[in-house]
Amino acid sequence: MKQVVSQLCAGMVIILVLGFAHHVSGAGTIPGAGLTDGWKPMPFTHEIQHPFDLKTGDRYDFDPTNDIHHFWVRFTDKPHAPPPNKTNARSEMKLETYRDGEFMFDGDVMISPGTYACIGQVFDAAHGPEAMVVAHPDGTVTVQVHDLPKVNDVVSTNAIGHWWNLKMQNDTRAGGQVKIYVDNVLVATYPGRGPRDYYFKCGVYSREGSDLSEVRYRNIKMWVKAKP
Repeated sequence: MKQVVSQLCAGMVIILVLGFAHHVSGAGTIPGAGLTDGWKPMPFTHEIQHPFDLKTGDRYDFDPTNDIHHFWVRFTDKPHAPPPNKTNARSEMKLETYRDGEFMFDGDVMISPGTYACIGQVFDAAHGPEAMVVAHPDGTVTVQVHDLPKVNDVVSTNAIGHWWNLKMQNDTRAGGQVKIYVDNVLVATYPGRGPRDYYFKCGVYSREGSDLSEVRYRNIKMWVKAKP
């Protein structure tokens, strides 16, 4: 009897450890159909933000044959707008502004080695980033939340050099939440800011100490929660 109990306990420990590793690394993919049940695709406009003294094609490329958006930037590049703008250099897609309801960004991303940049944002149009998904050179991906300055949650590891799926969900209603999914697994939840204008961003927004940052995105979508 003791041997059976011991084997069961050991099995439970193994399951728990494997489950934690999967949650952190995002190495496996859980079918994502359930995440978009009750949602509908939302056509959207977008603009590409890039160093103001360069052409769009100097820091961004889109290949319609495979639906891949290629973003790259150097930390020494200029901001996306001329002085007095002093923000870090970026090559980003700014998606359409939204306000009332529940909205979700959905895209596959591949991070190039050496990248140290914000690769996704839930952005408050009037007050700046609400949540930032940041890629680090060691392969980790963290989430930083402007309203919670001590937050720097690791949501993925070994994230360089292969495709994985990023979803950023924003419930703009009072009491709503921001949720981050890696390969369709919920990895982070934060309090939202309530009704106001927002937009999603993806690409590379360089971090202090970076050199060349580069990502590719494909299958970029916006979803809106269908109203009952």
